[in-house]
Amino acid sequence: MIITRDTIKLNPEFPFLIMEQKLYEKDNREDSFHWHSYCEITYIRKGHGYYFVNGERYEVSEKDLIIFNNVEPHGWWVQEEQMEVVVMIFSSEFISMPFAAFDYDYLRPFMDRGSNFRNKISSEEEYAGQILSLIRDIGQEWKQAGVGYHLMIKSQVLRILTLLIRHYQKWETEKQEEMLLHDKDKSMKRIETALYYINAHFTEKITLEDTAAAACMSPTYFSAYFKSVTHYGFSEYVTRLRLKKVRELEINSDLSIFQIAMDCGFSNMSNFYRLSKKYGDS
Repeated sequence: MIITRDTIKLNPEFPFLIMEQKLYEKDNREDSFHWHSYCEITYIRKGHGYYFVNGERYEVSEKDLIIFNNVEPHGWWVQEEQMEVVVMIFSSEFISMPFAAFDYDYLRPFMDRGSNFRNKISSEEEYAGQILSLIRDIGQEWKQAGVGYHLMIKSQVLRILTLLIRHYQKWETEKQEEMLLHDKDKSMKRIETALYYINAHFTEKITLEDTAAAACMSPTYFSAYFKSVTHYGFSEYVTRLRLKKVRELEINSDLSIFQIAMDCGFSNMSNFYRLSKKYGDS
């Protein structure tokens, strides 16, 4: 792999640049990467290809966005004859004055990367359209160079960075929720065998040890694991199932309460009344 440093120089008085580029298929090189001392936001205006960064390959097409910070070697590969892109680059000094903590917050999408970070922002993402529109407006300001265009460009870049903060915060939250759901689903599958066993035998003399064995767990581990997933202790869970069955039979059968309680797994009426009082109304 060949990694080179980009030679573009930014004006120290206004360290910002936006430019249109054409990337050609004939220039494709899988082992050629470059890095630069500034932040980059690029949008794909036309064509289809790939960007490579941090061991990831991102497929990009029209209206997709991709961002890089100042320490990420990256490369590209054009899938068609050419790919047209608009590249916006700026130094951290353009945004953040030295020791200005508030200004530094704008650069968090470039500097603070979570484990689930993605350099690509798909055109279908919530904030992609707004960011794309702002980049186009910045391009016009840059070309026209009217009175106050420096201030206008900086204000629009700050808006883009704020939208990036919102995008990545939302994306990280969604990924965390997905991971939590995945973990919960995995936990429920592990304990599914035990739940089937309990549902089949709760009216009988059922023990923690037998249920743990059905789930291929030790009794101690199963007891803690069961409670972490269901939020009930094993005995309480079984008791609640029995009480629910009692209520159903009271409504739908002519059996005495004594017979119903015995059929639902209670050992005696004293035990039934005690547990019914403890859990029956909850």
